[in-house]
Amino acid sequence: MNWRHPARFAGPSNTAVALWAVAVAFFGVGDLVTTLIGYSITGVTELSPVVKLLLEEHAVLVLTGLKATVFVGFFAVWKYVFRPYSIGVPLGLALLGVAVTAWNTGIILTAVLA
Repeated sequence: MNWRHPARFAGPSNTAVALWAVAVAFFGVGDLVTTLIGYSITGVTELSPVVKLLLEEHAVLVLTGLKATVFVGFFAVWKYVFRPYSIGVPLGLALLGVAVTAWNTGIILTAVLA
């Protein structure tokens, strides 16, 4: 015979919260801001053909909508994937956000300093 404690709600770990914060800061805000700044500099273009097409009109609205959609989708995946594997969702977005923000910043600096 075995007795187990009743299941308790286990909220997100501190690591998950921190990774989501980094993901929002870099993938959400950092990429959005650097893309908009870069897009306003002559000679700087968007690499993604889909984003480039969408940026031609209503850049801020389109990018914000795309970011929100991505976050909602990945949050849903994170919510339904079992731990410890779910930590990969905010980790992936955080790493991608840092990389893309750094890339965009490098492109902006190259364009401005050239």
